[in-house]
Amino acid sequence: MPTTKGATLFEACLVSAIIGVLSVIALPSFVRAQQRFVLESTACEIRSELHRARILAITRNQDCRLRVTTPGSYVLECQTPDWVAVRLIYLPSGMSISANNRPEFHPMGNVGPMASITVWNQEGDRRKVIVSRSGRIRME
Repeated sequence: MPTTKGATLFEACLVSAIIGVLSVIALPSFVRAQQRFVLESTACEIRSELHRARILAITRNQDCRLRVTTPGSYVLECQTPDWVAVRLIYLPSGMSISANNRPEFHPMGNVGPMASITVWNQEGDRRKVIVSRSGRIRME
């Protein structure tokens, strides 16, 4: 009785078709997950830059702030006595940013005025980074 090694052409085509169908079904989910990941990581980066501004204000004993410059970028500045840019950050492609205020961190670590910074992607998903008067920074 002869034994066969390997797969027939039909079996190979069937496996290829199944893999193709599964890929077409799964691709939109992967793209959507990637967009949500980029949004989340962008919001975390903004939160980190706000923490950096607070630390700079305390260590330098001067006011520091985060200011949105365009829908695709923001700048970290410290006052010496004029506002001087410390870092300019560009958002990833497809991300946008807006803020209702420019949160200024003072040498004691507190903030004035309070602010809400919103970042969103092309799909309309949004994340907010909120800075309270005490200097606490949280994400929603």
